[in-house]
Amino acid sequence: MKMVVSPSKPAGQGLRWSPPAMLPPLRAAIHVGYARAIERGVPVLVSVSRPVTPVAPLRVLAAATLLGSAHSAYFAAPSEDRALVGIGHAAQITTTGPTRFTDAAIRWHEFMADAVVDGVVGPLFLGGFAFDPLRPHTDLWRGFSETLLAVPQLLWRVAAAEVTLTLSVLVAPAAEPTRTIAEASALLARFTQALNAAALPSPLPQDLHAQDVRPAREWRDLVATTADAIRAGRYQKVVLARGVEVTAPEPFEADAALEALTEHYPTAYQFALHHGDRTFMGATPELLARVTDGRLQTMALAGSAPRGATASDDDQIGAALLDSVKNQGEHHIVTSTIRAALAARVSNLTVDPEPHLRLLPNVQHLETRISGELLPGQPILDLIGELHPTPAVGGFPRDAALAAIRATEGLDRGWYAAPVGWIDADGNGEFAVALRSGIVRGDAATLFAGCGIVGDSDPDAEYHEAQLKLQPMLRALGGE
Repeated sequence: MKMVVSPSKPAGQGLRWSPPAMLPPLRAAIHVGYARAIERGVPVLVSVSRPVTPVAPLRVLAAATLLGSAHSAYFAAPSEDRALVGIGHAAQITTTGPTRFTDAAIRWHEFMADAVVDGVVGPLFLGGFAFDPLRPHTDLWRGFSETLLAVPQLLWRVAAAEVTLTLSVLVAPAAEPTRTIAEASALLARFTQALNAAALPSPLPQDLHAQDVRPAREWRDLVATTADAIRAGRYQKVVLARGVEVTAPEPFEADAALEALTEHYPTAYQFALHHGDRTFMGATPELLARVTDGRLQTMALAGSAPRGATASDDDQIGAALLDSVKNQGEHHIVTSTIRAALAARVSNLTVDPEPHLRLLPNVQHLETRISGELLPGQPILDLIGELHPTPAVGGFPRDAALAAIRATEGLDRGWYAAPVGWIDADGNGEFAVALRSGIVRGDAATLFAGCGIVGDSDPDAEYHEAQLKLQPMLRALGGE
């Protein structure tokens, strides 16, 4: 197998980017924030946003690497020309346990209620959650807590033709405003220097070794045993993940892998969350929830088949997927569960009458679009807590399926198949389900892919389906 690494390129390739005039308004906002922090006795978030000259978002992420930032985040929808790049942490939310989504919503509200904001767009929290707080824990996910949502110190935001830079700081009651201003000024200067020196990666192939975390025969046996339990009535569906360990002679570079994902899977969400020496990244087709001015969009995505070698083969495979009793049954479980979860939170709920085909380069899925109007007092963080995990990534009934996953899967899923995304100061937000993903650390990576197991699942077919779902990350890292 092959991997992608990036040789050095000429610094900046001629880029001469200059930051907007942010320091005068930031200085004024920090003084306002300092006074508010003293008055209320709590740290206050201060954010200043200004339009900027466009630069490729992946180049901005490369600048974060040059800065040596311990934390960075990337979340993009390339086909819609939308992207977020976060560098550093100005403020963060960490929560644990069964109330972690609700607790995160409370902390988000507290931060935003006191915030001092100067600019057309305000600050946002960017990050995600672990799949299951009760899962077996290992060192694989060091630095990724059960909940980690952060306001970046620097946020590069692309929304079609509008590109903005937001600089945020957290001002404590005991802070020294002059020092805070100086630190923000120095950060902006270092970012400018890094952005002008950054370059998009130029991939080169290199040998890559991949090995199943759980031997193939054992994983197939687990599928068969789980299908037996489903036929016996213990569950209706259980989603089992496969893990693959990938190693290479040289360290992987997330920037190069993201560029490959963007090229080959532009209709998927691209994400990369970097903490310390690890980066969780992937390209997922599944939206968990998007809220825009109270309008909710979500989807049921379940039921899979490969793409055909020819147009005729592709049509036949797609028609068979639409007619498949197994896949339609699996899909119906997801659709009906999401509909029930939204019943008390959404008005004017609209659900596609029938699933349609969602076509990706190497796989196709059954997809049902779901939308509605959020009722008052329903923040997106509470909503995703109600939805996650859907039967598309966990199973049904939820509690029984999760217990089976913990007991039998033999993987630390960490943030795989969990919500990743953002929420802004107005309660708008977008979270995707972190599929087709892996956690990268130096010259090693652990990749994940899952399959929905039902009573008539065939172990060989499920293993092959998981292999198809591993291809985006294998290809991005250089695997063929």
